[in-house]
Amino acid sequence: MTISFYDATIPTFQQILGSVTHLLNKAEAHCDEQGLPHEELVGARLYDNMQPFSYQVKSTAEHSIGAIEGLRKGVFTPSLEYPPNSFEALHERVNGAQAALTALDPAEINGFVGKDMCFAFKDRRTDFTAENFIFSFSLPNFYFHATTAYDVLRMKGVKIGKMDFLGQLRAKG
Repeated sequence: MTISFYDATIPTFQQILGSVTHLLNKAEAHCDEQGLPHEELVGARLYDNMQPFSYQVKSTAEHSIGAIEGLRKGVFTPSLEYPPNSFEALHERVNGAQAALTALDPAEINGFVGKDMCFAFKDRRTDFTAENFIFSFSLPNFYFHATTAYDVLRMKGVKIGKMDFLGQLRAKG
């Protein structure tokens, strides 16, 4: 069986972004049910020196559609933009990433294989092929931030479990 670059990446980004949307819904409902200000979860951190929940969610968009935009340019530079500060704005970010991923042409994504790609941030520069950038940099970062967002919510008492993280499985049949 041959699997394309598109098939190995885009559906996975879409699946986990779908679960991030679900997590946002659960987090917002938790705040409303508990009478908590939304900012309590949006700004929550696992540890003081870690980025907040909002950054984790923003980063799932950056390491999915942002990575694809980087492939188009041949360079990916992380955004220093402050993350959205409300559930509504976080939903917009994730929904925008989902819509952009849905609009992608598989032939374009498959055409990136073997192309030069660079990660550039401040004085750091790392050169990759497109597929090595996605598989060794963007996907690990994508999962790290999605997992951290999940963990922040678990720590704050939001009733979520593993299936909330996994999202819609692409099961046979």
